[in-house]
Amino acid sequence: MKISQIRIEQHPDHAILRADCAGFDLWYKFPAPLQPRLSADPFIAACLLICMAKNQNLEIEASANYSPILLNNLEQLQNIFAYWQDYLGHTMHHIKIMGGTAKEEPFPCNDKVSFFSGGVDGYHTYQQNQQDIDYLLFAKGIDMQLSSDTLYQHAFNSNKDYLLSKHKTLYPIETNVRFLGYHNQLKWGVCFGGGLSSIALALGVKKCYIAAGLTYQNNIPEGSNYITDHLWSNHQTQIVHHGANVKRIDKLKELTNDPEFLAILRVCWHDHGYNCGECEKCLRTMSSLRLLGIETDTFPTLSDHLVKHKLRDLKLYNIHDVQFLEENLDLAIAVNDSVMIEALQHIKHNFELRALIKQADELILHGYAHKLKQLIARH
Repeated sequence: MKISQIRIEQHPDHAILRADCAGFDLWYKFPAPLQPRLSADPFIAACLLICMAKNQNLEIEASANYSPILLNNLEQLQNIFAYWQDYLGHTMHHIKIMGGTAKEEPFPCNDKVSFFSGGVDGYHTYQQNQQDIDYLLFAKGIDMQLSSDTLYQHAFNSNKDYLLSKHKTLYPIETNVRFLGYHNQLKWGVCFGGGLSSIALALGVKKCYIAAGLTYQNNIPEGSNYITDHLWSNHQTQIVHHGANVKRIDKLKELTNDPEFLAILRVCWHDHGYNCGECEKCLRTMSSLRLLGIETDTFPTLSDHLVKHKLRDLKLYNIHDVQFLEENLDLAIAVNDSVMIEALQHIKHNFELRALIKQADELILHGYAHKLKQLIARH
């Protein structure tokens, strides 16, 4: 994969850092107060795992510069993600970084930032580090589609007003880095650590916090985690993975002390309203809110009827979703919510049964049943 035509495009109210990545126009758009850094580093971070999965060397145009510190980190990143290939669902090959010039160029930016979109993890990271954070970033194209103008503006205004009341600034940024993975048949969950870090590297900030979704106790191999995120740092930008020491349910408990944030809480990424109330992430959060006795107007109340006829039918496909379910199940047992206990146990048993069937298919039938199911679905 070749990265070429790295450039900054200046406009009256914004600047865009962009490059051609093997025919994909990858770009990062920042409002006028923020000035991107001309470097190959963000494109290297965005493309590395894609190149590993496609077994393609990463070639950088001769005129481009990149950080020797990042280059050194890439070897360790490749070793780690290669060990995790069975979990990631792709054979991860070791590849070479070719072309360009390894050169440390100073960049006059001492800003410390964090991502903020109104979710639980981002809120926790902001709360714990607000004295160290100069401003926050809400990335359109990450938490919602680039085409969702109205919904993005609604969410951005809500978050901006909340942070202004805390004397913090929220900047709207845009990027299509999430779609680079989709373009190359990689899910965002595989490459989002490098993708989020690429935004910070593009901006050239001194430090960027990435909020943890999983804990040290229940960490599983995925694109962003406490083992790899710091390795996306270069000589200018330090990437900090934060919050892996606190469970999601405990982060939600913090919200009882902040009714202003509860009023704007948003976790959904389906772009069907502020929170759709239908997806796994919404139903998981609604379950936690019910069990914690927290009410917010941004979600429908999870009544017994919804538990029995909506939540109970939920199917989980990822082990980390099961970990969140187990947190809710432990709390449901602790508060003796029998309706929730039955529903959550049913969801867990359904996941375990399907996992057992899949394992039997792979061991005994060598995946024939899964292939047959895919064939039938295509026709």
